[in-house]
Parts: sequence; structure tokens; C-alpha cells
Amino acid sequence: MIDIFICEDNPKQLNLFKKYISNFILMEGFDMQIVQATSDPHQLLKEILTAENTGLFFLDIDLKSDMNGLTLAQRIRQIQPRCFIVFITSHSEMSFLTFQYKAEALDFIVKDTAEHIKSKIHECLLDVNSKYTSVNNEITRTFTINQNDKRIAIDYNDIIFFETSSNIHKIILHAKKRVIEFTGQLKDIEKQLDYRFYRCHTSYIINIDNITDVDFKELIIHMNNGETCPVSVRKKKGLKKLMD
Repeated sequence: MIDIFICEDNPKQLNLFKKYISNFILMEGFDMQIVQATSDPHQLLKEILTAENTGLFFLDIDLKSDMNGLTLAQRIRQIQPRCFIVFITSHSEMSFLTFQYKAEALDFIVKDTAEHIKSKIHECLLDVNSKYTSVNNEITRTFTINQNDKRIAIDYNDIIFFETSSNIHKIILHAKKRVIEFTGQLKDIEKQLDYRFYRCHTSYIINIDNITDVDFKELIIHMNNGETCPVSVRKKKGLKKLMD
């Protein structure tokens, strides 16, 4: 998932950018969320210290603060080296400074007409979605779910387990930060996954990297998110071997 942050000192424009981005996320089905929209650069820096997802930042340059957008971008880049930064500003003459500040900006949107800004924000979101999916697939394996015109990519490391749902032809994915029900069958999912995953039961596939411990006497697997999964008698031997 992409976390979006907006820093703009003009309240009217801040709300407008927030509205554009929210609408595009809904329209395109992006796996993104607006985490913060603020006029205070210090508040933004405080928020991203605890952020766990990749960030996309829309920053004004003149923030009417002791910190401008370029300095803010510099500090953001130190905290999140692989984030995406977009400047939205009236000061087109300052675009060259983004190189001096090593901001590595994805784009530089000049504030002219509302339609131009709206169009450029849309382009940036499409570009980030494409880059994030591509980079994610190159660096870590991901499991992708297509759900209601929305494409959701979950890092293999974040998947705790899959289980069959009580709803027919549905699977429930338990991840570190979310639980998602989607259409599918465990036998098809099992073929897509790598060595980290084990079919411990007819109705369960677990990520063995996320096991805390196993009670082989009671046939219960304790996962590191506090949930438990059953292991069948038939699958017990295979699980022991994998854990050894």
C-alpha cells in the first residue's frame, strides 16, 4: 500500500488536492490511502517517523514556515529513501533547486488552472502505482488480488495465512495489517506461492516464516500475529521437517 501525505499552507488548495486524490484513488482502485493533509511540515515529519508503508508526498514549496518544501523533501528523503515526492507550487522558477536539494522529485506541478493541476495529479498517481508495483515485484514477491476493479498487492513477508471462507468459493487472506476476503480456491493459490508457504490443512495455507511455535500434540500452530491455525495429522510430519 502507498501512504499519501500532502503539505500545503493554503487551506482551500489543501482541501482541493485532498479531494482530487481521494476521487482518483476511488476511481482507479489504487491501493493507496491519504494518511495526512497538513500545512505544518513539522507535523508531517513526525507522522512519517512511524509510517510503515512507502510514502507519496505532494509538497508546496513556500509553506509560510521556518521550513520550506525543499528542505522538507530533503528530510523526508533521509527517512524514506525510496519514497515518491511531487512538488505543487506557483514558483516554477524554483524547479532547478530540486536537484540542488537532492529531492529526486517525481514531478513538478505548476499551479495554474485547476484542470491542469487535477490532470497532473492523476498522472502522478498512475505513474507511482505503476512504479511501485514494478519495483515491488522486482525486490520482493507479492501476492496480487483483483477485487472489485481494485488491484491489491500483498508482500509475501506480510502474509500470515490463507483459509477457506464459510462463503462459497471465497478465501480469506490474513496479513499483518489487513484481512481480505476474495474469490478463489486454495489449490490454485498453492501453485502460485513459493517455499515459504505450506498447506498444513485442507482449509489452510500458512507462511512458515510467520510461525511462533507449534503444539504438535494439540495440532495447533501459533502465528506471530496472535492467531492460530490447525495442522492435520497427515500434514504434521511435513511441517516438522520444514521447521527442522
